[in-house]
Amino acid sequence: MIKRTFAQIKNAWLAERPQWALWLPVFMGSGIAVYFALPSEPPHVLGSFALALGTLVTVNVKTDRFRVPAIALTALALGFASAQWRTESVRAPVISKQTRPLGLSGTIERIELSEKGGRIILSGPVFSRKIEMPIPDKIRLSFKGNSENSADLLPGDQVSLRAVLRPPPPPTMPGAFDFQRRAWFMGIGAYGFVLGDIRKTGDAARAPPSGMLSMQRKIETLRLIISTRVHELAPGDNGAVAAALLTGNRNYISEDVLQVMRDAGIAHLLAISGLHIGLVAGIVFAGVRLLCAAIPFITLRLNTKKAAALMAIPVAFAYAVLAGFTVPTERAFLMTGLMLAGVLMDRRALSMRSVCWAAAVILLFRPESLTGPGFQMSFAAVTALIAAYSALGKRHRKAAAKGTNGPAERAGQNLMRRLGHYLLGVIVTTVVASAATAPFAVYHFQHAAAFGLLANAVAVPLAAFWVMPLGIATLWAMPFGFETVPLYMMCAGIDLILSSARYLASLPGAAVDLAAPPLWSLCVMVLSGLWMCLWNGRWRLYALPLLMIGSCGSIFSAEPDIIIDGQGRLVAVLHEQGVFLTSSGRTARFESEDWQQRSGHSETPHPWLRSAEHSQGRLRCDDNGCVFDVTQKLIAISMNEMTLLDDCQRSWMVVATIPVRGKCRAPWGVIDRFDLWRYGTHSIKFTDRGPEIRTVNGERGRRPWVLNHAQDSGTRKNQ
Repeated sequence: MIKRTFAQIKNAWLAERPQWALWLPVFMGSGIAVYFALPSEPPHVLGSFALALGTLVTVNVKTDRFRVPAIALTALALGFASAQWRTESVRAPVISKQTRPLGLSGTIERIELSEKGGRIILSGPVFSRKIEMPIPDKIRLSFKGNSENSADLLPGDQVSLRAVLRPPPPPTMPGAFDFQRRAWFMGIGAYGFVLGDIRKTGDAARAPPSGMLSMQRKIETLRLIISTRVHELAPGDNGAVAAALLTGNRNYISEDVLQVMRDAGIAHLLAISGLHIGLVAGIVFAGVRLLCAAIPFITLRLNTKKAAALMAIPVAFAYAVLAGFTVPTERAFLMTGLMLAGVLMDRRALSMRSVCWAAAVILLFRPESLTGPGFQMSFAAVTALIAAYSALGKRHRKAAAKGTNGPAERAGQNLMRRLGHYLLGVIVTTVVASAATAPFAVYHFQHAAAFGLLANAVAVPLAAFWVMPLGIATLWAMPFGFETVPLYMMCAGIDLILSSARYLASLPGAAVDLAAPPLWSLCVMVLSGLWMCLWNGRWRLYALPLLMIGSCGSIFSAEPDIIIDGQGRLVAVLHEQGVFLTSSGRTARFESEDWQQRSGHSETPHPWLRSAEHSQGRLRCDDNGCVFDVTQKLIAISMNEMTLLDDCQRSWMVVATIPVRGKCRAPWGVIDRFDLWRYGTHSIKFTDRGPEIRTVNGERGRRPWVLNHAQDSGTRKNQ
């Protein structure tokens, strides 16, 4: 029996030989994931040594029995090494603490304007006075209101200003998005806000061009000019969405519109990805072919299909660059470019291999993108779609082989039937893409749209046949000053999309909030999904049980009972009704809202009552702190040194936002201001075994992008 089972597995494995290469990007991603999961930075030569060793073994192995594992391990080492190389290549100074207001000057690399102000990225900053910290290479600054000179600023301008700087912020709580890691790979060493106006320096106030940097500034200038022009001609919500579709700049979109699009399940339209790049390339491809077909002299002497593909590639690349060349945009262009290159070489246009090609290129040059929702959701959607349509195509070919389509049946393919097939395709695409991206949406955003199928059935056709063609017409007409009419018509189509989204988002139960699932459940779902998509045989269905287990991840997530901000500004306690009660309603509002969201509740946190006569569930507070009852064991939340001694004597655990310098021996331990400084935000979950403590730096470890980590024998253990 066992021998027979192994023989069946071997036969299935050998039958899947053409699919083996599809797993190489998976092993690369696994190597990158291993690197980012390490608790401390590995030796610099580890990745290079492992890659060289794997390559040497692969070259010298002669049989498939050992060559396939060697290739897989080499791909794993390549991913690990690329992440390690990338981390070192972007290493730049980072400030360690907040500064007082200071004057500085530098060169604008990027500027994003919005209704309330804007943001700029400043390079090569020079400070007016000496600071006792490393000087960062890049600084991201925000400014409120419309500065008198902000409308005239362009990338490349040299400016001077006054600002307050602070280090990149850490995650809001254990497991949350790591802003410091994102800033590290963007080369940003400080965040801050501008005080007063931003002034140009010099006469022309332009930095001298320098190769690639000059090209980047010109592209950013073009993006800024286009988005500003669109906002001037269409200042409402429709124009804001139009600017986002044309340039990738979402700053003009109000938070209400963003929330409506999320609740309706059409927020993916704002991410410039396969739909947009494919439409741009398809419109150019079809337009060139129609134009050539209208001229017999060209049609008889030129392969119009290849000529159209040759024209569509640079146009798609130009649009991708104009849209900011984010990870989803890169993936879409690489796949579209490969598809058009296949047309030029008379090869199959689209397959799973093109997805793997795009993934391998992005992981090699931007390995940090693996940890972001853009990479994960983009590749999950396109991988699932290609796998689904490949399976449907096989079934259709088998059905077609059993019968014949006569002239009468072909004549029945009228316009209405084709329209029905298109709408069915939209529905299938929406269902497959939504199912593939749902685990990542829940993990990163704790949000799911119940009526996404209906919203996309309206939004996708409007975007494909109305909005995007007119958007291309707007870009073509803008250099000649004729963009008003196509932009107006484009905004009319956007208005229909937003109107339908508002209606669906207003229905009861349109948006579902779920608690952030544990990381293991996401990993189980990813591996199960890849197993089902990358194999062809029936054994891919063996992953269904694991997929179902992973989909229940939110059930296994445990809400913390107490969360303490890493700077001691805010303490939150979970109320019996599933809402966090906070020590303040004014400070750290972003953090408190994120804590509430990650717990799966949409309600807004509110401050606890500071009246000792009234209890709020298990919590009773006064001006000096609170007492939290855990199965008749008191947890003291101390904010005043006057009550600290009494809290230490009568409590099982002391949580203090102030330093605890004396002897305080609570049975379950003490968390004070020094612990918060060393380990960042703490979350505490009380169980029958006692408190389970998780910390931001305890989970991130000693990595180059982690600031203020403990300098002792190690980070706090998660108890």
